[in-house]
Amino acid sequence: MAFQTSGEFVRADEKKDSLSHPDGGVQVPIYNDLETASSEDLSIGAILRGTAAKPMNTFEKKAALINVELDKFGLGRYQICIWFLCGFGYFLDLAWSQGVGLVSTAIYQEMDVADADTGTIFACANAGLALGALGFGLAVDIIGRKWAFNLTCLITSIFGLLLAAPKYNYGAICGIYFLASLGLGGNIPIDATIALEFLPQKRRYFVALLSMWQPIGVVFASAVALGTAAKWRCDPSLDSCKAIAAGEACCSVDSNMGWRYNIIILGVVTLVVFFLRFFVFHFHESPKFLLSRGREAEAIEVLHKIAKFNKAPAPTLTLEHFAAIDAMDGVVPEEKPTNLTRAEKNKRVLKGFGKELRRLKGIFTNKLSCFIFVLLGIAYMGDYWSFNLAGSFLPIILLRNNVDNGRGSVIDTYQQYLIIYSPGIIGAALALFSVQMPLLGRKWSLVFSAICQGLSMAMYTQVQNTAGYVGLNALEYIMQTYFNAVLYASAPELFDTEYRGSVSGMLSCLGRLAGIVAPYAGAQLLADASSGILWLGAGGIWLSALMMVFLPVEMRNRQMF
Repeated sequence: MAFQTSGEFVRADEKKDSLSHPDGGVQVPIYNDLETASSEDLSIGAILRGTAAKPMNTFEKKAALINVELDKFGLGRYQICIWFLCGFGYFLDLAWSQGVGLVSTAIYQEMDVADADTGTIFACANAGLALGALGFGLAVDIIGRKWAFNLTCLITSIFGLLLAAPKYNYGAICGIYFLASLGLGGNIPIDATIALEFLPQKRRYFVALLSMWQPIGVVFASAVALGTAAKWRCDPSLDSCKAIAAGEACCSVDSNMGWRYNIIILGVVTLVVFFLRFFVFHFHESPKFLLSRGREAEAIEVLHKIAKFNKAPAPTLTLEHFAAIDAMDGVVPEEKPTNLTRAEKNKRVLKGFGKELRRLKGIFTNKLSCFIFVLLGIAYMGDYWSFNLAGSFLPIILLRNNVDNGRGSVIDTYQQYLIIYSPGIIGAALALFSVQMPLLGRKWSLVFSAICQGLSMAMYTQVQNTAGYVGLNALEYIMQTYFNAVLYASAPELFDTEYRGSVSGMLSCLGRLAGIVAPYAGAQLLADASSGILWLGAGGIWLSALMMVFLPVEMRNRQMF
């Protein structure tokens, strides 16, 4: 780390305890020489090396001072609590997605759903996830991190519990799952954003480790499905009572209650996570978010509260340090009213909604940010296209191989789900270590994991036995978790706090939109018993790999503002 002081640099070993400079200025911490760039560099060489850069603006210099205080806290009690609570959001994201995916065959059977319509429930879910990601992504930059952080779990728990209610009404199931997904869609972009803004700079790689909660969620959902949906389920050979004359053996609601028990358990767990976030833990607004909105005094106050919670020394950062940076950059700070009531604050938020949306122009007016956004947008779409096809249809292919071909029972299939998804934690561990490696970092970890994920799906077309299906499905899931762990952690790093949540939401929304189309395309190929589903999935993630080759910024050893 170096420190910029009135045009000079002071190396880390010369760092003083105070942020102040003897000449009355302020020391601006620099973690990488690229942060001292005086002009924007978007050359081909810089893009391929990941060394593209742009000059620091006034906000980024101030945010760097907050980074110093967060580094002093280290992994304190507050940071650890934040990491776990954000991890629970990751847990719920795939617990619901895979949980509903695993019981979908029981829903199809009970409600007499044709193969060509099986993708509707996943398309509705992705529509809700897309709107939720976009809505909460924008909200987190308008109303702040705190309320968006809590509302996602509340919405998911309410509608998730209602999902178990409909009888013989596939349309109602799809509609309610859409509403539950509105809350669920905000989890990943919000949780990654929050974790990054509270962790010290040298521990940002722990955001990649948050993805370990996703396979844990999948394993939990699989275990619950094994104990419920697989146990209290109709004989797979029976037709729905909806399509059979009265008096004939059929799949009824009473004989198919397992999937409902599964959904209720997921709903209760989600409600518990909301209770922990809202009632047990006192979440403070992100200091960088407050700084980006000109609420500098509140940002410093939050830092003091975190220090108290961590039982750490009080921060040395003061308003005078921020004022010194304003003076250095020739910025005249805007005067803001103080001591506002809650009603007055809410009124200002509503009036400032248009202003907040106009703030998003910063993404596209800066060439570097715009280029990164386009690359990540395509990568997200390829990724979500691929893993939606894998999550939605690989379990069905496995189930049909086991049951339709007489090679096992429904119980055997659910046990194989546990075998497939348990190793997903390995993917998060790979991400944790590879993002810190000089030769890989964020950029090449993304490329490598995406190529491997696509290869595993392509090889899936060549096997005709259960062992092969299970093994390659497990490999695909390890690489999927690896790629997503790096992507979810590194994408928010590449954008400033001013619009980090909005960008994360927009990227997630683009991915979800691709996920809406994917189940429909896959369902048609499933009806034709075609292996094209697997090639569709491999092609999507390989497109993501190609885009990441041109990612112009490697964030390893760089500050996040």
